[in-house]
Amino acid sequence: MQHYIDPLLRKSSIGPYFTGCKVIGFRSTRNRDNTGVDTICSYGNGSQVPQFNQTKVYQELKNMTNGITKLGIYNLDNKSLYINGYTEPLERSSLSVTTAQRPTSRLFTLNFTLTNLQYTADLDTPSSPKFTSTEKVINYYINRLFKSSSISSVYTGCKVMRFRSGRHRDDTGIDAVCSYNNNASLATFDREKVYHELNTMTNGITKLGHYSLEKNSLYINGFSLTGTAMARKPILIEAPAKSGYSLTFRIVNENLTNPDSQSPEYKAAVESISNKVNQLYRQSSLQDQFLNCSITRLRAGSIVVDCKCFFQSAANINRAMVERVFQDSTSNATGLWLGSSYQLQGFSVDSLELAIEPATYETPLKTKKENFRLSFRISNLPYSPELQDSRSQMYQVNKEKIEKELDVLRTSSLKDYFGGCTVESFGPVSGKTYTSVASICKLTPDTFSRTLQKQEVYEELKHLTHGFTKLGPSYELEEQSLVVEGYSPVKTDDQPERSGLQFWAIILICISILLGFILLLLLCFLIVFCLRRKSHLYQVQQGMYGVYFPHLSTRKVH
Repeated sequence: MQHYIDPLLRKSSIGPYFTGCKVIGFRSTRNRDNTGVDTICSYGNGSQVPQFNQTKVYQELKNMTNGITKLGIYNLDNKSLYINGYTEPLERSSLSVTTAQRPTSRLFTLNFTLTNLQYTADLDTPSSPKFTSTEKVINYYINRLFKSSSISSVYTGCKVMRFRSGRHRDDTGIDAVCSYNNNASLATFDREKVYHELNTMTNGITKLGHYSLEKNSLYINGFSLTGTAMARKPILIEAPAKSGYSLTFRIVNENLTNPDSQSPEYKAAVESISNKVNQLYRQSSLQDQFLNCSITRLRAGSIVVDCKCFFQSAANINRAMVERVFQDSTSNATGLWLGSSYQLQGFSVDSLELAIEPATYETPLKTKKENFRLSFRISNLPYSPELQDSRSQMYQVNKEKIEKELDVLRTSSLKDYFGGCTVESFGPVSGKTYTSVASICKLTPDTFSRTLQKQEVYEELKHLTHGFTKLGPSYELEEQSLVVEGYSPVKTDDQPERSGLQFWAIILICISILLGFILLLLLCFLIVFCLRRKSHLYQVQQGMYGVYFPHLSTRKVH
């Protein structure tokens, strides 16, 4: 469908600003041989972009489809085309004929701004854990509102399409697309009525769950009410700041034997393939719009690669262009090659999924936080007692600089989870003028992500600091002084060598000492007992002439 729809809109009056369409549903119709198709399309929005004219686009598509009868290999119902809810009025003579059925699923847009959710780069990437977890929470709160509104019986769900930066650093704008069933129970969608209902349920557009709302930031299908005046925005949502595409291809000259994502083989393959895909687009005609590609999955055997790539939205960025650049860059006389290492067989490019999910009532999952302690030594920062005083300028300056330099983890594979580091204390190093640093770093992993591996954090930091020798331009580090949550593959002075004795060995030694002590007591008792017994074998008498033993002589001495 997209193969046929996209070329039509590129030839229309919105062609220079059109960015793509996505089929979001197929539905049954009255005629068993017919199938209804619902799509959502996007186009650029800015000061240079003319206002969207749905009537004009309708007429252009009507002409390009031979009066709404032909779309590529498909036949069209000539009364079934709707552009943003608009269709050409039926002529009076045709009113007695069976009227074309309107789509059973309709869409409307929802826009608002949160004032206590700080916008970060993670919220600009639909595949990031932060985007996913925040989206779940927002959808949960939105669904509760609409299930209490006048359209609750026909409401089917909302989908957050993107987050955008607001006017202030703590503001984040949200654009969502919602859907409802268009049936006899709903005469027409009244966006003004729904707006007032949501206004009331959010305490005058100030509260959405635990989030605070910017007053007057709510728009329902482009409608907003500011004071007594109505402000209108374009009904179509703006094109996202980034366009995402999923790439799938097979590597036929290499095999993956261990599909465990933590295995060295898997990690090495991901890094190698990711580097080559990123290099391909950085050296292509799309280099100015290209942002990054990341491998999402490798499958065992001859390696099947699933990859997501992101580009800045522009007139020349679309699925066909991304696919053509990949094919042109990998084609040579012997087939498809990614770099000089990987021979490819078959590939496909698709836009990232924008489907609207049905409403659910699951309670949003709480974000799990993990902290890890980080300690190391700085060799070019002489220790001073001032570093123990948290009110001193020396303490404050170095604390701020070190925390800023530790943000290097935001460029690592932990960037989606990393929440920053805080220096807790400085200390002296025995026998050296160095300064030791103790800090604690925070991670906010997705609920379903793997647990933190301190060895992984250690290796990431070692790689990012040139073998742990430099922290930013200011600090030189004592090599091998890094300790992550008690882990370090080498011994440091801060890690005294432990006894090799196990717990059970210590218990045995204690028992042996106790038994030895008991045996010593028994031996002493036996010695005393023997001496006392020996003393009773002799009759010792004392007379006026001294001590004598009567058993030695039977005669009396005169």
